[in-house]
Amino acid sequence: MGTHDKITQQLQQIDEILQFAEGELNSAKQVQGGNELKYDEAQQQLEQMNMQIESLLRSATPEQREELTRARQQVNQMQNKMILGL
Repeated sequence: MGTHDKITQQLQQIDEILQFAEGELNSAKQVQGGNELKYDEAQQQLEQMNMQIESLLRSATPEQREELTRARQQVNQMQNKMILGL
């Protein structure tokens, strides 16, 4: 698979994980507190995405780096929200 395809696939996966994490965060905010295992899983997936983004940044074009950097910022923001429970 070419670098461009890999980065495109990675960006799609990041969007899916961000949606999953947002759902778990919202669920945890509710009275019943959500599912702690899924919440932890979402946090782990976000951390894995961060590491994969770092790896992809090394071989990305400048345009791809910009997209990956924005995605990394979104992942970091979601991690912070989950840590703070916002």
